[in-house]
Amino acid sequence: MYLLLVTNHELLRNFAAEAEVSDGHERVQRDLDRKHYKDIVGYITENPADYLLGAMTYAIDTVDASDFIAAGPGSNIGTLVLPTSARMRCLDGQHRRAAIAEAVSLDESVGDDYSAVVLYVEDDYMKRRQMFSDMNATPKVVSKALNITFDSRDPYAKAAQHLADQHPLLAGVVETRKARITTTDAKIFSLAGVYDGLKRFDLGMVLPRGRSPKNKTIDELIEIGTTLFDTIQAAFPEFQEAKDKLEATDDVKEQADLMRQARRSTILFSTTTLRVVSGALHEAMKVDDENDPAKYIGRLAKIDFAPTSKLFASPDVGFVTGSGTPSARNQEVFAATKALTEAIRIR
Repeated sequence: MYLLLVTNHELLRNFAAEAEVSDGHERVQRDLDRKHYKDIVGYITENPADYLLGAMTYAIDTVDASDFIAAGPGSNIGTLVLPTSARMRCLDGQHRRAAIAEAVSLDESVGDDYSAVVLYVEDDYMKRRQMFSDMNATPKVVSKALNITFDSRDPYAKAAQHLADQHPLLAGVVETRKARITTTDAKIFSLAGVYDGLKRFDLGMVLPRGRSPKNKTIDELIEIGTTLFDTIQAAFPEFQEAKDKLEATDDVKEQADLMRQARRSTILFSTTTLRVVSGALHEAMKVDDENDPAKYIGRLAKIDFAPTSKLFASPDVGFVTGSGTPSARNQEVFAATKALTEAIRIR
């Protein structure tokens, strides 16, 4: 195995972009996903001074000992001469490689940046296939909440972080690390839910693909988010009641029992429901040509959010399952958002 540091120009000249051989017989990679690599292009070109890409991994069928020229006697640092007859296959990083190629075409200076390449010497394509499988068998996906917690580029993420820390409805009850909230969790929302709620209230229930738009400042988004959560806080006193009860005890078991009972009585204590409410407010205001979300407080307060709610449990919506748990699938979330939009519209 060799760890190489090459300029992006050298990467493009010497390391193939194609996933694998065309007939698929010896393929050891997935097909190239155009949207995925386009997202990476945007990331590189928007952050040319400090973008960060992980090492790309290739397998090469042959490298002789003489092809490595050590920097000094016994050194494992030096120069690797790649044989012109060698067959090289991409095991991991084809989307990064394709994105770099397009980024260089848009900004020539990106070609002078350096990228890391891990190169395995392996001539057996079945073993190369196993390498690909092994590398993709164990990675753990980082939770969306944690990604948002650490994100300092996305203005929606920064605004969500501020709201989670400062807004009276959210302070102390937002989960910023875990991927999901359990029935007995003392947290009411996840940071991912606050983030999605803010985006849906601002942009609508159908969010644009790719990275968040940056046409609003963080302060503007904080103001928009404050309006959203002020409205929710006024419409649903259940949240403040739950917060008061949680703050009244330090006993973990009591807190778990409190939240279990709360979630059995209403689907409001669900991050998915927050997405639906936020999106419905946006859609209703848009259709009604209304700028004041406070006019929907009374209408929201009258909606039945019980697990048996006919509005959300009806067959054509299917947002609440037999277990009384809101469905997070996109089609059910969209259907629930549309149903709630119609229910709270000003007629």
